[in-house]
This record gives sequence, structure tokens and C-alpha cells, in this order.
Amino acid sequence: MKKLILFFCLLISIELAAQENSADSLLNDLMTVAEPTTAELLPERMLITQRMLWGQNGLYRKVGIAPRTLTAASRERELKARRNMFRVHQTLGLVTAAGMLAQGIVGSRLYKPGSNINFDKLKNTHEGIATGINIGYFTTALMSFTAPPPMVNRKKFDNIKLHKILSYVHLSGMIATNVLSKQIDGNANPANIKKWHRAAAFTTFGAYTAAIATIKFEF
Repeated sequence: MKKLILFFCLLISIELAAQENSADSLLNDLMTVAEPTTAELLPERMLITQRMLWGQNGLYRKVGIAPRTLTAASRERELKARRNMFRVHQTLGLVTAAGMLAQGIVGSRLYKPGSNINFDKLKNTHEGIATGINIGYFTTALMSFTAPPPMVNRKKFDNIKLHKILSYVHLSGMIATNVLSKQIDGNANPANIKKWHRAAAFTTFGAYTAAIATIKFEF
């Protein structure tokens, strides 16, 4: 467990050191386009949420949150908003990962029958941390899914693509962890549910930590 904590602390230091450069790089594509046309201001490939909100006929353009007419200046403002949301995404991601680590430590104590602990108090702590993790996790996801699109979504397999693939893994694990946690109390065979709950939680943390790490390493 100590090695895991040391690894996570190292990961945080790498993340904080590179955060500013990673966020600023989001504007690079726009700065390299001299006089982009309207068609060039939005990527051809976007997440469905990005297209629904920020597309040329997206909701934000219809209600006035984003300019109806795309210009280089308006897209630059959108990319700056994307950069800020990306920073929030990174920061909340680290806080959530720290919460997952704490949750793992607290949860492991609940799996030790006969240990000298106040079970009810520890269980309440476990549930309180879980609530914080859920808020942090889904807010982090919201920052990603609702951010303005980049200038270009490249098709090549890179660290960003791997980050997205891992996000599907930890999102599935997060949902499974929450569903299984609700099934433990009152279940005829709680030990079996706890086993799968724990496996889902560790899978979620592993994929989540790996997703954070992939953002920092280009290949």
C-alpha cells in the first residue's frame, strides 16, 4: 500500500508540472491557421455531446451562449474556454483519484472480519468518501464531454486516443461499483457481491490512474 501511495504522489507531481504546457497546447492548432473558413473552424469528427452543444447548429449557438456565426476570434474564445475546462478536468481528476485511493484504504479495513474497528463509523466514512468520489468523477467527466471541440480530431492512435479508451473502462467500472454497492446490504450472499464490488473498484482505479498517466506521455 505504501508503494501505491508513493507512486500516486509521483504521478501527481508529474501532472502538476506538465499541466500548464498541456493546457496551453490546446490553442496551437488555431494559431497555425491564418485565415480559416467556417468549415475549417470546427473539426469534422466530434463527440456527440460536442456536436449537440457546439456544432454549427448546436444548442449553445441557438440559445446565445456561443456566437451563431463562427469566426476565428469566436473559435479562439471557445478554445480558451476549452483550455480552462481542461484545467478543471485535470485538477478534479487528481482529487478524485486521491479519493479513490483513500476509499481503497478505508474499504480494505471493512474486509477484515474480527478486526478491532468501529464498523458502523468506518462504513459511514466509506459511504461519505464514495459520495465525494461520485461528485468529483462525474463533474470531471462533464468537463470533458461538454467542452468545446478542438480544431482537429486526428484519427491516429496516440496517447489521447488511449486516454479515451481507458475512459470507457473506468466509466464502466464506476457504474458497476456503484450498482454493486447498492446490492450488498440485504443480499443473501453479501460476500460474493463484495468480491465483485472490490474487483470493480480496483479495475476502476487502475484504469483511471492509467488514463491520467497517458495524458503526460506522448508516443
